[in-house]
Amino acid sequence: MNFARLMMSGALALVCLSTTAVAASASARTAPSARGTVISATQVEKLDKKQVAERLKATGLDPAQARYGVRAYRVVHTTIDPYGRPTTASQLVALPDNGERNLRVVSWLHGTTVYRGDVASMNPAATDRAAALLFASTGQAVSAPDYLGLGKGPGYHPYGNPRATVSAPVDALRATRAFAARSDRRLDRRVLISGFSQGGPATMMVGRALQQGRTPTSDWERWRRSQGRTT
Repeated sequence: MNFARLMMSGALALVCLSTTAVAASASARTAPSARGTVISATQVEKLDKKQVAERLKATGLDPAQARYGVRAYRVVHTTIDPYGRPTTASQLVALPDNGERNLRVVSWLHGTTVYRGDVASMNPAATDRAAALLFASTGQAVSAPDYLGLGKGPGYHPYGNPRATVSAPVDALRATRAFAARSDRRLDRRVLISGFSQGGPATMMVGRALQQGRTPTSDWERWRRSQGRTT
């Protein structure tokens, strides 16, 4: 089943099999200052409702779902690598042009991507960019992380690493909240998570981490400290 068919299998991807709705715990909402800090934000889209519908139609998604225009930004933020060392990652943040100050938030976790430039924050024609536009056009804030080593992130992508799978999207959510606050917009503490392909199991791991109020990386950091390791 291809991406367009999966997205069209329900009224919205929020009801597809790999989607979970979770309540973000206090620890997921409140980040240490070094993680989830916005480094830069670049506007990459400013679309009215008609333009959003055209983009959805071109990708095979239902244009009738579009209710609002969308502004989208490539946001670079701080995070950690699989070993707990500071690094950076990028994401696409998409916000509806609807005047609402209080928004639900969707974390869209993309499928396997080989070329770093094909992620949502970099490629206007990416299906993941279309997915973010779809969710935002229904009135929700969207965090679409590129993952470590893709987009504007340095180094390589640690494909399948459970620590990186969780830490980058969680820190992307932190950065999305901070970025939205710049325009006096508040994101609901609950998070809707959806994913495709690689993003399917990532959805489950991130959802579980938010529900439990911890991440695999925090467990890893505690183990390192117990072993007297600092690097």
